[in-house]
Amino acid sequence: MISTVSFHPFISHFPPALFVAGLLLLFLAHKRNDEKLKSAGTFNLSLGLFAAVIACFSGMVSVDINLRTVVDIEGHQGYAFLFTVLYGFSAGYAYTNSFTRTAMGYYMAGLLTMGVCLFTGYQLVF
Repeated sequence: MISTVSFHPFISHFPPALFVAGLLLLFLAHKRNDEKLKSAGTFNLSLGLFAAVIACFSGMVSVDINLRTVVDIEGHQGYAFLFTVLYGFSAGYAYTNSFTRTAMGYYMAGLLTMGVCLFTGYQLVF
């Protein structure tokens, strides 16, 4: 059985990778006007959203180890929650209005929040 402390680092690598891959596939689909690439991009975003929700819950459970200060952990949790919410909006817009201005705004906000979330997680590790 995998404990929650070791499960969070395992699953938390999937959401950022699938988010970037999904956005790249959507960008290529828009450039080439290819419906199959758009489907692949939205599928990546859907899988990544599922992994982000699991990573958030496993991160909340693994906080009880009391190795870090509350401020460090809650900062990372806040950015992770915001990233997951933006991830959900990005996945929703990828299925409905993939290339609108609003969708692009959610994609860019998601990338920015993802970067901050990854940085705060990196600080917790090292």
